Amino acid sequence: MILVGEKKRPLATETVEAQPPKKPIEEEDPETMLKDIRAELENEKAKSEDYLRRMQYLQADFENYRKRVEKEMSVQYLQADFENYRKRVEKEMSDNRQFGNQRLLSDLILVNDELELALREAEESRESPTIVEGVGMVYKRLQSIMSKEGVEKIHSLGSKFNPDLHDAALRVVSDKEEGTIVEEIRQGYTLKGKVLRPSIVKVAENSAEPESKSEKSSLEEIGDHE
Repeated sequence: MILVGEKKRPLATETVEAQPPKKPIEEEDPETMLKDIRAELENEKAKSEDYLRRMQYLQADFENYRKRVEKEMSVQYLQADFENYRKRVEKEMSDNRQFGNQRLLSDLILVNDELELALREAEESRESPTIVEGVGMVYKRLQSIMSKEGVEKIHSLGSKFNPDLHDAALRVVSDKEEGTIVEEIRQGYTLKGKVLRPSIVKVAENSAEPESKSEKSSLEEIGDHE
């Protein structure tokens, strides 16, 4: 049964409108592509140059830093060398001054010996009191100068013989302990603890030793006669 008023439905084929055909993709112009590639290359080149410039700045900063460090180290080395040089020069000057003082003080000791001898002879011969007093004053002044320079007498009499301080001129028979200094022939002196001139002394020797030596020589003579 056909209803009146119902619209006739169009067929599917009738409703689909014909679509216009798609245009084919146009190929890019080679000139344009070349321009784009060149633009990209220029861009990359600019970036590379920027990186290179930054690296050069960093390299320059590092080189300046290295030079500054080397300079500071060089200054430190120079300061150390100068300090060592200064100490060495001061030591040499001190040694030279001390050596010069030793030589001068050794000469003064000889003068002191002569003054002691002159003063002793003047007192024994009962010379004019004025002469004795004058020699005595010079002797005391010389003793004061030597003392200020650090010169001290070696006190030997009654002490044990010490080869660092004494020179033994003779061994004498004595009832004192073996090796005791019984007489001082020449006064010795030290300079700030260092021996400037050793004392010349006589050292005690027990009487038993000479007797044993004489007995031994007697026995050797008897043996020779036999």
